[in-house]
Amino acid sequence: MYRFQHSQHLYFLFGLLLFGLLYGLLLYWRKRKLQSMGDHLLVQQQVIGWIPGRLTLRFIFVTISFVTLVIGWANLQKGSGVEKTERKGSDVMIALDVSKSMLATDIQPNRLVRAKQLISTLLDKLHNDRIGLVVFAGKAYLQVPLTIDYGAMNMLLQHVNTDLVPTQGTVISEAIDMATQSFSQKEKKYKTLVIISDGEDHDENAIAKVKDAREAGVVIHTIGVGSPEGTTIFDPETKAIKLDDEGKPIISKLNENELKSIAAAGDGTYQLLRNSDAVANNIIASIDGMGQKNLGTISYNNYTSYFQYFLGIALIFLVVEWLIPAARKKSSNQIITPTTKTILLLFVTGLASTIVKAQQKQVIEGNKLYGDKKYKEATKEYQNAIKKSPNYTPGIFNLGNALYQDKNYDASRKIFDGLAKKSNDAGLNAASNYNIGNTYMSEQKWQEAAEAYKQSLRRNPQDEEAKYNLSYALSKMKQQENKNKDKKEQQQNQNKEQDNKKQQDNTNQQNNKPDQQKEQNNEQKPQQQLSKLNEKQAEQLLNALAQEEKKLHDKKEKGKAMKVKVDKDW
Repeated sequence: MYRFQHSQHLYFLFGLLLFGLLYGLLLYWRKRKLQSMGDHLLVQQQVIGWIPGRLTLRFIFVTISFVTLVIGWANLQKGSGVEKTERKGSDVMIALDVSKSMLATDIQPNRLVRAKQLISTLLDKLHNDRIGLVVFAGKAYLQVPLTIDYGAMNMLLQHVNTDLVPTQGTVISEAIDMATQSFSQKEKKYKTLVIISDGEDHDENAIAKVKDAREAGVVIHTIGVGSPEGTTIFDPETKAIKLDDEGKPIISKLNENELKSIAAAGDGTYQLLRNSDAVANNIIASIDGMGQKNLGTISYNNYTSYFQYFLGIALIFLVVEWLIPAARKKSSNQIITPTTKTILLLFVTGLASTIVKAQQKQVIEGNKLYGDKKYKEATKEYQNAIKKSPNYTPGIFNLGNALYQDKNYDASRKIFDGLAKKSNDAGLNAASNYNIGNTYMSEQKWQEAAEAYKQSLRRNPQDEEAKYNLSYALSKMKQQENKNKDKKEQQQNQNKEQDNKKQQDNTNQQNNKPDQQKEQNNEQKPQQQLSKLNEKQAEQLLNALAQEEKKLHDKKEKGKAMKVKVDKDW
């Protein structure tokens, strides 16, 4: 019996219709092209290696490759028999408390979410066991009957919340009774009940229901969710903390004594939920220790796949089609045959590969020296690599870095500037401008560095290092401007003080000049009085002295009224 594992992929075979249509159009175009060139037979004689039906043969090979690829993708299989396997396991029923107290957040995010996480962990660790789910609060309801469909169980678990049970409370006795009735009544073993609750039970019938369940062969394990100290309960309906009748906050506490009593009466164990994985492992170990029952026989159909053969056939036909030589126009000057082209291609490819490998070797050696901080030696290696191929970008870029580390900032800057201008690659352009900024930063040329970092960010706006360096350069520019401003102001103040001092000296000199002249005149008067003068000469001399004294007096008064010039301090 044959079948395709992925039969939907066979729809791609309809692509053969498109292939046929394209091939028909190609033949039509080819025929019209030959007819436009002249006589059909003469045109064929001008074609070297022309083989009738060659185009059709290549089309057939491509078509076969396409068909076999699609069949291989769909995976043709053959049935090789039926295998029967006996499935063994246990029945596990989980009773989950969904009362409002399970919304308490003494364990994060809250008790109910942590309980659901534990159940999911259990589902991941169970294999052949059947599992079911009972939810309870003031009443108990069977949410998921015993099943081996863990996927469905997990999906339904995601929709469990405190609104599933309208009656509030924590009546564990009803949950035990509901779970007991959900098990098979034909046998009294291989049954496990796991109760997950905060234990706030006020039902006196709980222990009695545990005894009934134990007589039916059910082992009961309990898991406490919460903390003994407890916490308040957030009510999602009122969006506030729940209050009692007296208006005080309700404190929900984990009742470990209640859960321990139930576990002891049910021959099970009690665990406090802290680590979901550890608790789940303990539950699995207890279940496995009970033994397993035969849950029936499962039949499997075995199939053998043949996809690899079809893929191999497709590859062979593609290679053969590729090897079929194409026809070409005859030329008396043709000296390069297909074989010669192949040899030349191999030679050029080999030569290019050798050059690239040599360049890579020198760049790798340069990188090693660069890592050892031998920057001069690294520079030589990079330069040797560039000599063999002036456009070898990795060697050029690394040479710029080596020169930068060797503090040859001008040469490094020229290299990165050339890369930034020639390259259309945004990443290389951004990196080159970034390194240009670093060279300027090393020389404390803050304005030039800021411009380079701006250019880098225009090509790579997400570069956080460029953003940081730009902000640093701008801050340094600001500091330098403030420093220059302070220096200028200081120079202006010094000039102003010098001007003031000069003006003051001039004023004092002018104020003292009349007194000096008067002293000179007084010294001259006795000498003149001692000489013999006539009346006319004496009168002329007195008039001259009076005029001179008036001039000196006017000059003195003018000097006292002079103001000292004060420059503005901008």
